[in-house]
Amino acid sequence: MSRKVWLGLLPIAALLLYQFFSFDVLQDDAFISFRYIRNFLDGFGLVFNLGERVEGYTNFLWIILLSVLTKLGLPLIESARSVGILAGVGTILLAAYAAHRLYPKRNWVWILSVPMLLAANGALAYWAGSGLETGLFTFLAAAAAVTYFSRPALSLLLLALATLTRPEGALLAFLFGASGILIKQKSWKATLTFWGGLALLLLPFAVFKWLYYGSLFPNPFYAKTGFSTEYWKSGVEYSFMFLKHYGLSGAALLLPLMFWKKLTVFSRFSLLIFFGYGVYLTAIGGDVLKAHRFFLPALFFLYFPLADCAHRFLENQTYRVPVFSLALLVIAFFSYKIPLSYLKTSARWEKELVGKMTNAGRFFAQSEGTKSVAASTIGALSYYIGSQRRIIDMIGLTDPVIARTPEKIEGLVASWKERHFNAGYVLSQKPEVILFSTGYKPSAPAERALFLYPDFRQNYRMELYFYAGSSDAYFRRFRNLPLSSTPDQSIGFVTLVNQALNRGQDKRVGIRLLRKALAEGPPDCETIYTMLGYYYFSTGEPGRAEVCFNKAIELNGGGSISRYYYRNFLSYEGRYAEMEEQDSIILRTVPNFKEFLQTPGASQ
Repeated sequence: MSRKVWLGLLPIAALLLYQFFSFDVLQDDAFISFRYIRNFLDGFGLVFNLGERVEGYTNFLWIILLSVLTKLGLPLIESARSVGILAGVGTILLAAYAAHRLYPKRNWVWILSVPMLLAANGALAYWAGSGLETGLFTFLAAAAAVTYFSRPALSLLLLALATLTRPEGALLAFLFGASGILIKQKSWKATLTFWGGLALLLLPFAVFKWLYYGSLFPNPFYAKTGFSTEYWKSGVEYSFMFLKHYGLSGAALLLPLMFWKKLTVFSRFSLLIFFGYGVYLTAIGGDVLKAHRFFLPALFFLYFPLADCAHRFLENQTYRVPVFSLALLVIAFFSYKIPLSYLKTSARWEKELVGKMTNAGRFFAQSEGTKSVAASTIGALSYYIGSQRRIIDMIGLTDPVIARTPEKIEGLVASWKERHFNAGYVLSQKPEVILFSTGYKPSAPAERALFLYPDFRQNYRMELYFYAGSSDAYFRRFRNLPLSSTPDQSIGFVTLVNQALNRGQDKRVGIRLLRKALAEGPPDCETIYTMLGYYYFSTGEPGRAEVCFNKAIELNGGGSISRYYYRNFLSYEGRYAEMEEQDSIILRTVPNFKEFLQTPGASQ
């Protein structure tokens, strides 16, 4: 490559690094792998919970690589982020190399076009440094594509490594072969030999999985995947969001199709890979994580045909180099600008979630009465709580019972991509703590289903935790009444509760919805009375508020959340002796409650 290309790559790499530091995202899901790594290095095996052999990860090579680096004395989390961002930089360099080798007659500006677009889009920087395997998988997939026609043996090895990094590597191998046949660059015999070679390379891994975990497919495959209208709808929305940010809502894909016959072999090959991969992502429903994670490997295959198409469109123009350069800068700017707000918002939400779950994990790690926790968001929580405590993943990523035998509740429409849950099974495990991702608000289907069970409503109560300036609600088992192990309410009940608890800015509507839930549902739900009391208090109805608070305390036997709201009510009413009595009771379950009261907004 020329000196101009190398000099041009410097600001491009700087742009990638700038966005990495700007987003600074450490994804909660990365901590699931970190827990596996810690248990593996501590001699417990590749397990999430001690003694439970469940393949709750989909990134074997990533886990092994980070295990080796950690064993060598490098810090685990920092290593994960560093390797990821190095893979991101490597992908940019690889794109320049591919442009130089596969398009030998193009000028230096064109060679820099795909690296520029990759660095500008934001998604590469976001995910490469997230602690997940996405950056490494993207690099391996791109490297396998670049070498597929010229060095098939190397491509085969790279695809095997990619498949060990993420299962989609096997899909890419299929798409490579099918695309090579369609554009008449590979024969059926060569393709079948290639696929067979990959199968042989992966056979030892398959044997290991079967002997160690008893299954060829990872547990998240059962927990996440499905082929139904709901998944297709989610997938279409996911794909359209990607095209809205990076493909002019799909219009950009029309140009390569129009210039199909003029595109180079690699451009046509890449376009077929992109379409095939996109159909797959749409069919499986996309990804529950935001910021285009699953589409990131496909960007490499999208940008080459788009850049090739632009070159073909301008090749007969007198000033094609400056025009192409200007067009590249404009496209790169909008690739950076259009998704920027979305990516920043996603990063902020993720950092808030990880911070909250980190504090929750550290809090429960100090709780001697907590041996098991059920949660719908398990990453940072599971890592910081310690390996000795069992984590029940309520959406089934690390639990085979939930993943393979999900509960079916009529009318429970899933808003999460992880639609599997089994509330009856979770309750049968009698976890001391149940932690929702949004405090006391049931958001995920796995959380909403719990409210339909009398076991949950009567044996668990809302409690307050406070750690390092962070506070939230959780549910703790405080008694073991022998209750029915089946739901006794319709989904309409929990829907009303969920809607009411999300009406924080319109408490009168919340009151109406909670009253309706009481009229149509059971009288034993402490959460309803606690929040109804809080809403009444906030809207200036102290008499009704006190009745609801007392009812909640009667039901839960003294949960700290209901008593906390009640003590604030008593303070407002000037009944300080009664308030101090509530404070002393709360201190039994929240030892640092006085410290909590000193934080901003605690008495509101």
